[in-house]
Parts: sequence; structure tokens; C-alpha cells
Amino acid sequence: MNTTGAAAGGIGAVALGLVVLFYQIGRWRGGDPTPPIHFAAGVAIAALLLLGGGVLGTMGGTTAALGDGIGRYALESAAGTTAAAGSGTKPPLTGGEKVGVGGVIAGLCLLALYLGLIKSGRHDLKSPVLRGALVGVWLGASAGLIGMALGLIQTSGNTVGDMLVRSI
Repeated sequence: MNTTGAAAGGIGAVALGLVVLFYQIGRWRGGDPTPPIHFAAGVAIAALLLLGGGVLGTMGGTTAALGDGIGRYALESAAGTTAAAGSGTKPPLTGGEKVGVGGVIAGLCLLALYLGLIKSGRHDLKSPVLRGALVGVWLGASAGLIGMALGLIQTSGNTVGDMLVRSI
């Protein structure tokens, strides 16, 4: 993907995320009785299951590893040398890159809670949770400040999930 395509995709993700976020804020200001916690839970589900631990996180990690491998091969071929394994340092992880097993467990528990609530008759929770998940994916995938904030959700999810795993 070229730089222009990446920029357009990032701007598009930010635009969609902001549109849905402001739509939800407008609903609350207009008298929507659904508490904001359900929207925030949708954002947390997206951060824990879709961005870092799920499909998008896996795609991002695979792309980064592929790019690193291609770059290393090109450098070694051009220089005629071989780099020692593990000689480089990894860059620090940011927003949507890493969710541990505990975070995925916490995300699955949160998802199960909302699926149970919706299935038991709270159909009014479906749309705010879904809108929250969309905002989480779109704004989180575009990184920046929102991506770093979603990184805090992932860290918290990892901590809660680790506590759940250790208590069993």
C-alpha cells in the first residue's frame, strides 16, 4: 500500500469514527435513555477483540513481520552480510498492537455479558454496543491519540483477564 492510500484510509477511518461518535452523542443529548457505559463497553470490546487480539491485530502483526523480513533480506542481499538473530531491538508497542491472553478473555467475558443481556430481552443495548464497537475499530485503527487511549483499554483488559485466569 502506498503512502497516499494509507493516508486516505486513515482519514476515512477517522471520519467514519467521528461521525458515528457524534451521532451517538447527539442521541444522548436528544434524550436517548441508554447509559453511555454500554457505548463504552462496545469500544472496549472492539479494543480487546478486534484490534489487538483479533483479525485486525493479526493482520497488522503479520504485515509488520513481512515488511521486516523483506527489509532484512534486501539489506543483507545488498550488503552481502548476514545480521545476527536477535541483534536488533523491537520498537515499543503502541495502541492497537498487543492484547495478551488475559485481555482476550476479558473481552470475551464482556462480549458474553452483552450477548446475554441482548438475548434476554434488552434489545435496546444492541445498537449502542455496536456503534461503540464501530467507533473503537475506526478510531483505533487510525492510531494517533485515540489509538493510544485504546491501548489503555487493552492494558486494563489484560490486567482484569489475568486476574480472572489466576482466580480459577
